[in-house]
Amino acid sequence: MSKKQLIMETAIQLFAEKGIDATSVQQITDTCGISKGAFYLSFKSKDELIVSIIDYFMKKITSQIDHTVNNNSDPEDKLYHYYYQSFFLMEQHFDLAIVFMKEQSQTVNETILEIINHYEMMMNQLLHSMLLQLYPKSEQHIYDLIIVVNGLIAGYVQHFFKKSLGDQFDLHLLATSLVEKTNILAEHMKKPYFTKEMYALQQDKRIAITKNDILKEADTLRSYINDELILDSISITLEQLEQTNPHKTIVAGMLANLQADPVCSWFCYLVRKYLDEKKQSL
Repeated sequence: MSKKQLIMETAIQLFAEKGIDATSVQQITDTCGISKGAFYLSFKSKDELIVSIIDYFMKKITSQIDHTVNNNSDPEDKLYHYYYQSFFLMEQHFDLAIVFMKEQSQTVNETILEIINHYEMMMNQLLHSMLLQLYPKSEQHIYDLIIVVNGLIAGYVQHFFKKSLGDQFDLHLLATSLVEKTNILAEHMKKPYFTKEMYALQQDKRIAITKNDILKEADTLRSYINDELILDSISITLEQLEQTNPHKTIVAGMLANLQADPVCSWFCYLVRKYLDEKKQSL
């Protein structure tokens, strides 16, 4: 674990125990066993730390859901895994999520909202593609269905966070139930409300992944990773991306090496999306 990750993990734990406002930089550094100087080499301020935690959290959710969904070929299985992973990851990061839900008014500023909106747009692009595969005859309702799926998740999340830590949701049953509800709504929708134009106004524009995004993430990983297999896999992947026609088998092999390490999940996500967009543009 890098020093930056150590600080973030420790801060999340302390925020959950004491609250964000009641947790000082000094308490974070004391718990980490590092100096304040070491903290400020990684983060300029506590506010920057909070923003970095949210960014890290959203990247992890986005990349893991995308990876799980796209590893399934059946469209209905994709929707099931979309629901399942959304709640599974929320449960995995329960402490962090509950902190920001409890202290939302104090912690959510414009920068954090921009970050959340950015990743929500990425997830909506995944939803759009997935729902079109599952409901090809309901294309005129797709934008309403995106809102329905997001609304179902948001509604059940409210009850998810009311549970005691000792209780466990049956995530399989929950995901299966939500797929059933989505199927019923998709089948019986008669009057679409959201048009493509209306939805586009909310989404601003489609987010495109650039090679520069991948190079930037690669530089970040190289700054604190020492594992030779991971570093070699990153380098070989980047070499392939420079080719006019990257070798699919080689790229897939390198991403399989990298996907095993959670810190590389965002790099893998960027590469997959970049290659998908490149393929669609041909």
